[in-house]
Amino acid sequence: MLSAYIAWRALRGDEKFALIRTIGVAFGAIGGTSFCGADLTDADFTKAIIKSTNFNHTRQKQTILHQVCWSNATKLDRARLGTSILANPAVCELLTIRNGYKKSYKNVDLYNANLKGINLECANLEQANLSHAALQQANLNHANLTKTLAVGADFSQAYLTGACLESWNIDHTTKLDRVDCQFVYLLEQPNAIGSRERRPHDPDKVFQPGDFEKLYKKIMDTVQILLRDGMNREAFAAAFQELMQKNPDITHESILAIERKGSDALLTLEVAPDADKAKISQDFLKPYEDQVRQLQAKIDHLQQLRSADIKDIALELARHPLNVTNQAVGTGTMQETNDSSRNINIGNIGGNFNASGQALNLGDISGNVTNTINQLPESTTEQPGIKELLTELQTAIASDSELSGKGKTNALEQVKTLAEVGQNPEQPEKKSLGEKAMIFLKGTIANLPDTAKLAEASSKLLPLIAKALGLPV
Repeated sequence: MLSAYIAWRALRGDEKFALIRTIGVAFGAIGGTSFCGADLTDADFTKAIIKSTNFNHTRQKQTILHQVCWSNATKLDRARLGTSILANPAVCELLTIRNGYKKSYKNVDLYNANLKGINLECANLEQANLSHAALQQANLNHANLTKTLAVGADFSQAYLTGACLESWNIDHTTKLDRVDCQFVYLLEQPNAIGSRERRPHDPDKVFQPGDFEKLYKKIMDTVQILLRDGMNREAFAAAFQELMQKNPDITHESILAIERKGSDALLTLEVAPDADKAKISQDFLKPYEDQVRQLQAKIDHLQQLRSADIKDIALELARHPLNVTNQAVGTGTMQETNDSSRNINIGNIGGNFNASGQALNLGDISGNVTNTINQLPESTTEQPGIKELLTELQTAIASDSELSGKGKTNALEQVKTLAEVGQNPEQPEKKSLGEKAMIFLKGTIANLPDTAKLAEASSKLLPLIAKALGLPV
């Protein structure tokens, strides 16, 4: 009587007697039908009696049970199912009874399962593996497909009205042909405003035939690349050019959107259905990040040069005394007065400050630059000389809308330095300052967009100025 009770409990699936059940099924399968190592893809076991059948793998080959139909098969619990998906009693019941209405299959493995026409209405398939499963004409109305893996799954003519598709995983191999769907939800739980992100957004609207397929086909045929800390325009242009060279199918028209995501930027590209999205992402991100690092290195270098300029100023101050001149406004005579408009002339180091130690404003700087440039000789030929070139550069800097006021002031100071170099181009100290001024101007212009007028003008003027002053181009 005790043995009969244990056998009964084991066959009923009691976990306490799972080992006894496994041993009993193994003994019962001796001499029964063996499919060990067989390829049973698309086999039909409808209404078959599976008692004492062996589906285990052999040492040399695996038993393949892809897309097998188990509809109304009986006594599968008496068969040796090995490590197949049927080893899960819930899956075994679903594939034979074919009715999972309102049941939970969370985290269940249904890889390559035959679920054609099955009833999974209101079922919970959260994080289930439906990869390569056959779901043609399956009823998935109001089912929960949150984080479901459905790569390669076939949903042709399936019913998906009211299903939750939050973060479900699909790709170009997922088939959504002629899906019957009026609306879906993109959130399992309502957000802060009580919305589950219904699509279509209007509660009175529904998808027309083919709309659902078009919606998700567009999502599947895109690559999204997150650019940390915003988008660097110069690095983006260089990296995208390289991406187009490596992937001829991608053009500027492939850019669907560039969106701000907090401090980051999200780039969305349209790609071919069979494109290697991981490769495309890598082909863009690597050169982009390399360009960003190179540009940052240039900026750091310019900051170091500016620090060196400050040191030069300090040394010049140490070598030369300050000549403070007070000039009364409206008179040409020299007077000793506490007028705040007095200027301090610090040798010939190109710094312009008022008596309180503050930098002169943009108008004052521009005037000083003009005075310094006017001391240069005019060109004696039809070609513009250094005076004309620097005047043109000064005008381009002052009128550029992309450059900040501080940026204009700093750039004009460098133009003044170049004008001073033009007065004594052979003097080594002047030439060194001229080289630093050219580097600073190039760095300032490098941070401007390609469409900036100053960037366009400087690309022509700076090489000519460098050549005229005998500086490195």
